[in-house]
Amino acid sequence: MRFILGSLASLALAAVIAVGAAGANGSPYSPGLAYGWPGVGARSDGIRFVAFGMPKSTIVAAIRPRDGRVLESRVFRGFYGVPLVAYDGTPGGLSGDGKSLVLGSYGPLPGESGKTRFLVLKTGTVGVRRLVVLPGSWSYDAISPDGSTLYLVEHISAGPNPRYRVRAFAVPDGRLLPEPIVDTRENEALMRGQPATRTTTGDGRWAYTLYARPKQEPFVHALDTRGRKAYCIDLPLELDQQRQMALRLKLADDGRRLTVRAGARVLADVDTKTFEVRKGG
Repeated sequence: MRFILGSLASLALAAVIAVGAAGANGSPYSPGLAYGWPGVGARSDGIRFVAFGMPKSTIVAAIRPRDGRVLESRVFRGFYGVPLVAYDGTPGGLSGDGKSLVLGSYGPLPGESGKTRFLVLKTGTVGVRRLVVLPGSWSYDAISPDGSTLYLVEHISAGPNPRYRVRAFAVPDGRLLPEPIVDTRENEALMRGQPATRTTTGDGRWAYTLYARPKQEPFVHALDTRGRKAYCIDLPLELDQQRQMALRLKLADDGRRLTVRAGARVLADVDTKTFEVRKGG
C-alpha cells in the first residue's frame, strides 16, 4: 500500500499517535534500529529516509530537509527501522550509489527460535526490491555501493562479550552465501566485541568499524563491501572497554589514512592500503 503525504508535519503527527514504536536501543545484541528523525541521509542530494513505527506497520518516507517536503512514502506491514551500525548512533542502510535502502527488524535472541526480516528498498520510489527473511538472530552491517551485496551479522551469542560473524547475502539472487566474510589471516571465524563507532568511504566501498573488547585491545574491522573481503586491524591501545567505546574514527588524506581519536587527540593512525598501524601521541 502506498500513499503520499505533503509535509513532514503530517508524518510527525502519525508518529506521535503510533502505539508501541520501538526506540533505538531496543536490541540486546546489536546497536538496534532508529525510528523517526533524522533517519539516514544520502550524500549526493541530501534526501533523508525515515521510518515511523505504527501499531501494526511502518511508514517509510523520503524527505527533503530544506523544506520538509515528503517526496515519496509507503506503508509496510510489520516493524522496520533504520539500522544503527555502531553504539555511537551511526545510521546505515543506504548504498553508496544512493539507489538502495535497507531497513531491519528485531529478531529473536541469539540461540532462540524465530526469524529476522530486512527490507531492501528502491530509494526512487521507496518500493520493495527484496524482502529478506532469515531464521535466527541477525542485524544489518553494510551494503555494497551498487546494492547487490548485503552484509549481515549473524549473532551466535549475546552478553558483555558477544560472538558473531559477518555473512553476505546476494540481493539479485535472494541467496545467503554459505561462507562467512572473515579475515583470512585470522584463525577464528567468530568475532567478538561491541561496535563502538564507524566511518565509511564516500563511495560506500569501505566500512571501518571500531570494536571495543572488555579484556583486550580494540580492533578495526575493515570491510570491503565490493570485494566481499574483511580485515581485522588490532590497535595497540591499552584502554578499558568504557574508554574504547568513546573512541571515534576519521578518514584523512583523501581516505589514505584512518585515524583513531579520543576527542581531538589522535591515538593511532592506520594506513588504509597496507593496514599498518602507527601509534599516536
